[in-house]
Amino acid sequence: MTNPQYPGQPGDQPAQGMPHQETQVSGQQYPDPASQPWTGGVPGQVGPGQVAPGQGYGPPPGYPQGFAPMQPAQPSWFSRTPLPVLLTLASAIAGIITFFMGFVGWITISETIEDKAESWVNDLGDSIDIPAYLTPSLVLSPGWFFLLLGVVAVASGALIVPAWRKYLPLLAFLSVVGWLGLFVCAVGLPSFISLGAGAYVALILGFAQMALLGAATVLTGLRGADGPQQGR
Repeated sequence: MTNPQYPGQPGDQPAQGMPHQETQVSGQQYPDPASQPWTGGVPGQVGPGQVAPGQGYGPPPGYPQGFAPMQPAQPSWFSRTPLPVLLTLASAIAGIITFFMGFVGWITISETIEDKAESWVNDLGDSIDIPAYLTPSLVLSPGWFFLLLGVVAVASGALIVPAWRKYLPLLAFLSVVGWLGLFVCAVGLPSFISLGAGAYVALILGFAQMALLGAATVLTGLRGADGPQQGR
């Protein structure tokens, strides 16, 4: 009695010149490997849609071997930051520069100041009216307003923390007070005293600081009224 033969065992190959047949084992038919149709190509060559043994699916077509596609770039911090916060940071820069202008010349006194002062007194006549903004306690104290704008600038930079942004309206109000104080000190000077370079720069950048904080406050209020929005 002979043992049944399975595919792949010795003696399973059909005789030369005879057609390939199927092997029967226990009532089941197993196809003879030699009878499978030839798909073309040479030995060792992988046909279309096939994966070579021992190899996984490689990179997408068009990429070299071992190349992995790059992940999409994350948005930058600048693009993710709300516009009111960016305006607040810009106002902080303008306020810091304004603060240091307090060390630069606020007024300029020329050699002919005595002659100009005498002419100014003569033009006033017998009586002198002193407006409130011409009082020495206000006109001669612009340093307090420089200090106020500097403090507002530092506090504005801290508003990058979301929990502190509720103080934005207060900082905007203080910036208005600081700039109006500088403006009064500049306009209230007598005509025989000229403003220095620091005064002009401080008035320009102080106004920019006040305007940026005001715009940031308005935008924040509009966003709060309209509800949370995506993006800027």
